[in-house]
Amino acid sequence: QILDRIEDVQDLIVTKEPDLLKALLHIQSMHLTIILAHLGTKEEIKKAVLALKKSKTKVETILQGKDFNMTFHGIGHFKNQVIYVKMLKEDQKILSKIAEAVEECFIEMNLNVFGSKDFKPHLTFLKLSKAPMLKRKVFRKICSDLYKEYEDSYFGTEVLSEIDLCAMQKKVSSGYYYCECSINVGSKGTEESKE
Repeated sequence: QILDRIEDVQDLIVTKEPDLLKALLHIQSMHLTIILAHLGTKEEIKKAVLALKKSKTKVETILQGKDFNMTFHGIGHFKNQVIYVKMLKEDQKILSKIAEAVEECFIEMNLNVFGSKDFKPHLTFLKLSKAPMLKRKVFRKICSDLYKEYEDSYFGTEVLSEIDLCAMQKKVSSGYYYCECSINVGSKGTEESKE
């Protein structure tokens, strides 16, 4: 449902402004970033895999065996250059705690993490930086008129069931990112992690 609604917004934007097609993010790559880490070596990747696995216990403590339903409602932007679907504030608070728990485990492993200080979970679906030629020549900002019909729309609810350690530069044939490791959380938390 969430992805269908995002596609509706993307279609609307491109109908009004066809040049922005190049700035759209693929539906298959939709994700919520909870932390960013610079992992320059194979050794650091191994440490990050261990850190993610260690974080599972902390995340499970926060979730207390319950499913965490994340509700997405409304559209926001960063400097009118990144357009995203917003998450409800009360859900953001829980996800912030989860992000902090994961971040702690990465810091314990002496990994270079860009933190959750100004953490604002969001589903990016359009990014001007994805189309640099467009940004330089035509669009400095994206006008909210292009998506105003959806600005305060309900997009849907998704259960947090998995946290992935992804290589942001590597995409696989599915369109999602290359996963080094995944942990299951919530009611799926009893399932084994994937590597």
